Amino acid sequence: MEWRSVFGIVPVPVFYTDSLPAGVGGEQRGPVVRILPRFEHDEGIHRHELAHVEIFWITLGLASFASLFSTRFRIWNEARAYKRQTQYPDGNDNYLSLDDAAARLAGPRYGFHSTQDEAKRLIEEG
Repeated sequence: MEWRSVFGIVPVPVFYTDSLPAGVGGEQRGPVVRILPRFEHDEGIHRHELAHVEIFWITLGLASFASLFSTRFRIWNEARAYKRQTQYPDGNDNYLSLDDAAARLAGPRYGFHSTQDEAKRLIEEG
């Protein structure tokens, strides 16, 4: 476990665990982040999840509720997090490309039913 922060002052606990849903490298639940141990040095994934924590605090915790009922909010929130992830390296000093981020956002995991081009536009606007 380590401590990160959002907004430069708000502490965020980051736990490294193998107990995550299949196919994900990290997840945010409220003000807490969990990341697979093999991604401990992947700054991109950390920043992706921390972007979600920022939205959690900005919405005073209502982001989780909004995500359940608003596809538009979920898409915006994920696009914003992917944009952040593309700006930081993974553990091998490689960066997630905009095209790869868009493929993930448009993929079946999120159920957004958007094209990769649309996902790319949303991430760019992020």
